[in-house]
Amino acid sequence: MIFRLLVIVLVLSLGGMGPAMAGDKIWVDLYLAQNTAPAANAPVAPAQLHDRLVSVFGYKHYELVKSEQIELAHQWEQWAVPRKDFFIRVEPLPRQPDKPQTVAWELYKDGFLVVKGHYEAHKETPLFINGPEYKQGRFIFVLEER
Repeated sequence: MIFRLLVIVLVLSLGGMGPAMAGDKIWVDLYLAQNTAPAANAPVAPAQLHDRLVSVFGYKHYELVKSEQIELAHQWEQWAVPRKDFFIRVEPLPRQPDKPQTVAWELYKDGFLVVKGHYEAHKETPLFINGPEYKQGRFIFVLEER
């Protein structure tokens, strides 16, 4: 009888975790913002994100340089390294009940910390992080829950 009760409790508790775990990822995308058009086959920002980037940064084109998925279920630091001299560190913070997942992030350039902050993951609310200038444009990190 006790064994059955434990099995029922375990099944119910695992069943309740499924939906909560579904949104436990964020994407870290690095875009190169430029006014000159990228190559025809280059990956670019989706239309809705593109419009938001244009309204914030003013460049005409946003080419996707790199995209990485960060697992929020694991509370350890993870790095997105698009270049040897430029990278971002993302660390999920302990989840608070009934609150969105929060991550701490730090942006590094040439091995030095440039800026840091926190991002509360919400669908449809990406975080834009202004990066360094590159050629005739600028690098921009986008953190986003999808």
